[in-house]
Amino acid sequence: MNCYFLGGVTSEGFKTDFNETIYSEDKFTYILKGGPGTGKSTIMKKISETFSESDDIDLYYCSSDEKSLDAVVLNKKGIIMVDGTSPHIFDPKYPGIKQTIVHLGDFWNIETLKKNEEDIIIATKENSEWHKRCRRYITAISSINSDIYSIGLSALDKNKLSGFIERFTKKNIPDKKSNIGKVSFKKYSVMTQNGYISQKIPYKNKFFLSDNLFAGSDFMLRKLEKYITNRGYDIIVSKCELCNNILYEHIAIPELNMALISSTPLNKIEPDVTKINFSRFYFNNKVSEKKERLNFSKKALSNMTDEAAKCMKKAKEIHDKLENFYISAVDFEKINKLTDKLIKEIKKR
Repeated sequence: MNCYFLGGVTSEGFKTDFNETIYSEDKFTYILKGGPGTGKSTIMKKISETFSESDDIDLYYCSSDEKSLDAVVLNKKGIIMVDGTSPHIFDPKYPGIKQTIVHLGDFWNIETLKKNEEDIIIATKENSEWHKRCRRYITAISSINSDIYSIGLSALDKNKLSGFIERFTKKNIPDKKSNIGKVSFKKYSVMTQNGYISQKIPYKNKFFLSDNLFAGSDFMLRKLEKYITNRGYDIIVSKCELCNNILYEHIAIPELNMALISSTPLNKIEPDVTKINFSRFYFNNKVSEKKERLNFSKKALSNMTDEAAKCMKKAKEIHDKLENFYISAVDFEKINKLTDKLIKEIKKR
């Protein structure tokens, strides 16, 4: 199974690239609607388990709770099931034809919820405030990363790096001489309550781009996007949302069982195989001129990331309280019957 995040928090709120997956005309999507604790993740887990041996499955996890599923894609069946509630609100584009809404709110007891009305409203507002505070730290993180990136870009030896990219392509990317490959955008790395973390990228041939200044690895991945697709391969691009959404952070080429993974001051991924050290692609004198500024920025980046994670953790704690209110009001016997019905329906497709 391939694992991604559905999206992540940015200075502009939650962002996701999943729309292009939902609205592709070769798939049918079940959009789950309901409050916290109404069984959305549990239903998707059962769907995943049921079809794990017969299908090629992509799992999309929640950035607020890395253990919770936000979407399941059954690639062979052409079926998607996704949480369509805030902050990732999805609605049908072709209702009933390519997408349908599953209303889990039909299975909760309103009278039970009303008993906790005041507490639910207070907790919802408190959860929102912690997310707003988190976004303020995210804004600071994006600004710091953008500053580091700008220093890197001004010191980048593009001619030297371009030559290396061309040699890398000739050595590692065979020319298929077929149609132009497609690019899809998915999230491998996002901000979570445990810091900025990455899903495991499950490809045999991995190249780690060790880059303390962001700019060189971004430059290489963008160049490779064109080179690789021109050679006929589809690729997956994972962008970093915490540098004003300008960075290419990782790319994967499934057909070649290959991934290029950046290792930066933000994601702190420890290379365990082939490592490309990007320090040789920067003019040392230009980097040295900004040494004090860079040291300050990297320390501030670490502090801001820690604070953003703490805010997300507090928001998660409050969300758990909200879930308990709804769990007590949901008829899970009916939810289980609905899940069985959905499984039978999917099997017939």
